[in-house]
Amino acid sequence: MLISYQGEPGAFSEDAARTLVPGAETRGYQTFDETFGAALAGATNAALMPVENSISGAVPRVYDLLFAEPSMRIVGEIIYRVVQNLIGVRGASLGDIEEVRSHPVALEQCRKFLAAHPAIRLAVVADTAGAVREIAALGNPRIGAIASSLAAERYGAAVLAPAIQDVAENFTRFFLVKRDPQPIERPQRACLALELPHRPGSLRDALAAFADLGLNLRTLASRPSLEAPFTYRFYVEIEDVDAAALQSALGRLDGGAKVLGLY
Repeated sequence: MLISYQGEPGAFSEDAARTLVPGAETRGYQTFDETFGAALAGATNAALMPVENSISGAVPRVYDLLFAEPSMRIVGEIIYRVVQNLIGVRGASLGDIEEVRSHPVALEQCRKFLAAHPAIRLAVVADTAGAVREIAALGNPRIGAIASSLAAERYGAAVLAPAIQDVAENFTRFFLVKRDPQPIERPQRACLALELPHRPGSLRDALAAFADLGLNLRTLASRPSLEAPFTYRFYVEIEDVDAAALQSALGRLDGGAKVLGLY
């Protein structure tokens, strides 16, 4: 299987893809749209898309992409532990670092460490692994990056300070998505998009339809519908899915529902 992911070789997403599907080949893309589009167009067999981080929350663009392309369905999931490290060129030390480059989410996850080193300038880049590739190519001991130890190993750099994220329990949840996948017999989870009428109690009634049939919601997120200003759709994930109960609940909803994946 060839899996597309957002980032450069050594990115957390690449390692997550290889962990979820052992033996898979991987191909990196610059943006979520390109990553998703590669699987949609058949350039790859599947795409691994980050959907939620335990610190920074949901990744809204992924939900929007899934809603817009009904042929793309969620077929799997991995919860991947993220460990952020300060990385520099070989021979450098923490005291040498004057500038740190990384993705804005990675910088946000390391606020306490960076606040403890206020002299370090921050530079935002598109990808954590790409930042390591850049500093390794520059060879400047005063410039570092925040990324995975895998990226340091891949580009011949060194970990100067390990595990510098504010919260030790830092996890990112990824969806594996495919175009027109074969249905599975006994899915464990479902992801749905709900479009409900704008009236008092419509969301309450929808949630009651699931609760009354013993369906436990794992997540609930709202996103602008993009069809009219300040209108919204809701994305829900259900765990321990009972197929018959799910179909019954969907029949009770006052509004539209789109299944984004049974996996």
